[in-house]
Amino acid sequence: MNNAKRFVTRLTAFMLAICVSFLSSCAPKKVVVEEYPGIETVEETETEIPEKEEEKEIPVEDFDAYPGGMTNKEFEDFIAIPDPFEETGKFQFCHKAIPEYLARQYREQPEIIYVAKEMMDAVYNGKTEFDIPPEYVLTDYDPFIAEDLAKKSCPLADACTFGMDEDGLHYYINYFPKVQFELDEDGNLADEISDYSLLEQDEAKIMVEDFTDYIQTLIDNNVKAEDSDMEKAEKIFEALTKEISYRERKNGEDQMFFESNEEMVEAWNNQTYLVEDILNDKATTQPRLAMLYQYILTQLNIECMTVSSSGLYNNQGIERLDNEMGTRGRNIWNVVVADGKAYNCDLACEILTYEYDKSFSVDCEPQMKYFGMSDSTMAKTFIISSRSSLFYYDADLWAMESGPMNMVPECVEDYKH
Repeated sequence: MNNAKRFVTRLTAFMLAICVSFLSSCAPKKVVVEEYPGIETVEETETEIPEKEEEKEIPVEDFDAYPGGMTNKEFEDFIAIPDPFEETGKFQFCHKAIPEYLARQYREQPEIIYVAKEMMDAVYNGKTEFDIPPEYVLTDYDPFIAEDLAKKSCPLADACTFGMDEDGLHYYINYFPKVQFELDEDGNLADEISDYSLLEQDEAKIMVEDFTDYIQTLIDNNVKAEDSDMEKAEKIFEALTKEISYRERKNGEDQMFFESNEEMVEAWNNQTYLVEDILNDKATTQPRLAMLYQYILTQLNIECMTVSSSGLYNNQGIERLDNEMGTRGRNIWNVVVADGKAYNCDLACEILTYEYDKSFSVDCEPQMKYFGMSDSTMAKTFIISSRSSLFYYDADLWAMESGPMNMVPECVEDYKH
């Protein structure tokens, strides 16, 4: 029950944090003025200029090497994702890989990135708790922000909740929590939780291993180290189209805000996770398809963003696709960046089109119609309302003050297959 209460507290605080972030103002920075001695007259003498010492390379993960902040180079090194094929020629996971566009939101708060990385690493290793050094203790709502960053970066972390002790040094992890809420007679959230469950450590480790094994096999079977970034992105896109089915979202699923308490309770009580979707049914929703594709490309060290926009859908003459897209008024897809060029990739539309084609020919291949699209080509299916309405999906409200959020690159040309 203590775990359950912590889960409810985290959810409540998470929602309150959104409101507080807009109301709170940044404290002014303290400026330290050094005192300088008076000017003295000295005789001019020749002085030897010492040779400049060679700049020492700092290991990517050695966060302790950056006391008091980071230079731009240090930050670039810190968020860099190593070549997954470099050491052995075979794909290797980077447990702490965070998509570049998400990491850059916290340029001024690298300690948030550090804790998010530690969360993901602990989950990959099936830990139920971990410690962080005192200099990286997070306060106020920053622990929730770090958790949110970890969840956006890794489906395994997204299937966990994180808590910490009062001193902020010790974190604990709950795997695949499931909560059952009820409403009281007045339609408000009841004080007591009717049921709460989570996986034991041994069961959680099996889920983690099974999911990573699935991703490892998918990459090994489809990608070669010598492939270009866009060739890798294309092969993963095609493999996922063939392997994963599309399923409709349940009422309230993948939502942060709800129109009523009833809708909120129904969503929470029917909670599933992307990892479960893949392992149990190989079928998942539109937002989770984009999240899965982003996760795999990030592991391959390919820049991939999950973006969202309101807009107008043009019917394609495919009943299920038209029904899914035509009634929503909003789309969620990926933008892949390689060799300085950006391309739209809509995995959900590709899968729905492929499932339609298979109803006529079981042996058909994906059309790859929705991979590597320019903005003009994408507009034949979905016209975004305007560039100003195009955002990173589930953009971090806490990071909006630190820099512009609407930095989704334009996709000028189609990828030449």
